[in-house]
Order: sequence, then structure tokens, then C-alpha cells
Amino acid sequence: WPMALMPLAAGLIIATPKTPSHIFLALAWISGFLLFSVSEKYIKSRFRPRYRAAVITYGVVTVAFTAALLATSPHLLWWSILFAPLVGYWFFSVRNRKERELASRFSTIAAAALVLPVAVNVPLLRPWFTHLDTQAWLMAGLLGTYFGLTVPYVKTLIRERGRASWLWGSIIGHVVATSMALALALSGWISLWHGLAWVVVCVRAALMPWLANTRNKPWRPAVVGVLETALSLLVFATLPWT
Repeated sequence: WPMALMPLAAGLIIATPKTPSHIFLALAWISGFLLFSVSEKYIKSRFRPRYRAAVITYGVVTVAFTAALLATSPHLLWWSILFAPLVGYWFFSVRNRKERELASRFSTIAAAALVLPVAVNVPLLRPWFTHLDTQAWLMAGLLGTYFGLTVPYVKTLIRERGRASWLWGSIIGHVVATSMALALALSGWISLWHGLAWVVVCVRAALMPWLANTRNKPWRPAVVGVLETALSLLVFATLPWT
């Protein structure tokens, strides 16, 4: 849920001016997220009837809100250039039971992050590629990078616990991202607070697996989830809002 809602919330906050289309965007996005969630189960189950009613219900609701959104903001159709391949790859991955692979996870996270500049583009009434809002794309990149790195990090605690290749890959990715964040902070693109938030994120990527190995006991998913929720709120709160 944080991955789906935080980019949307950030986009709605910084979008100027606010329009009725933003309401349709929020409703279409949330219903679409629910549709994706149940559709993944439906596809993985080889289309068992038990999920069909939910897929149809969320599908109809999503189509209705999307139609209302496009009726009031037809220029948003241009975003399909970016969303179509990401959604297509997600479907291919789920259909072939590869939805847990990094590429599949990254594609869904990239799609989630894109809703931020979509929200900013809503009131502009022109194709997104004719006006790239620096703040929106920077914030989308920061959130997308954070959520993207949580994928290998969580794997080091649960499914890939004890595998050095995953641990080092996760740590290196976090170090690179944190270095870039600090460089952005020093150059004035983001606040020092956001740079420090990345330091905290980087430290936890190394500390949590180390503590699990030291205790010789894996972290409970609930503990990992609570910590990630807190960190995602920290990252969100310190984004470059101005």
C-alpha cells in the first residue's frame, strides 16, 4: 500500500491547480491497484472462478473511473506510452509465474512511481513530454528508487536469507543510491534531511541482515513490515516539497 499510495499522495499535494480530474485519478488509481492485486491471484490460479467476481467488479469500477478521468483530461492518454510496456511485462511475468523476479517487481514499482508526475500533468492539459516537471520527476525517482531497493533488501531477510550475493547486491545498491542522494543534497536539489534519511535506509540494509545472522534467527515479517512503513514515512516526509 505505501508503494501505491505515497507517489499518488505526493503528486496530488504538489499538483497545481487542483482539479476535479484529480479525484477521478485517485479513484481510478486505487481501484486499479485493487484490480491488479486480485488479477495476480486470478492469473496465478489459472483463472479459477473464485476470483472472477472480484476481477469483474474491480475491473468495471476501474474502467468507469478511468473513463471519467480521460473524458475530463484526454491528454493523459499519452502516458500509455510509458504504462503499457510496464503493465504488459507485469502480465507476462505473472502468466509465467515470474512475478517475484526483480525485473517484474521493478516494473510494477516504476509504474507506481509514475503516477506522481501524472498527477502533476493533469491540470496542464498537454502531453507530458512537452513539459517535464523537474520536481515531480525527481520525487518520483526518489520514491521509485527507495521502493525498488526494498525488494532485494527484504529478500535478504526472508527468501534469500544467508545468500551473500543477494546481501552484497542489496548493500551495493543502497550505497550507490545513498551516495547519489547525498550528492543531490550537497548540490541543493534535495534537503540534507532527505539525504540523512537515505543514510538511515542504507544502514538498515546492512544492519538488519547482520543482526538476523548474529541471532541466528530470521526477522518476523511483521517486524520487517513495521520498520519499512516507518522508513517509507521518513523518506516521504523529507522529500523535496519545495
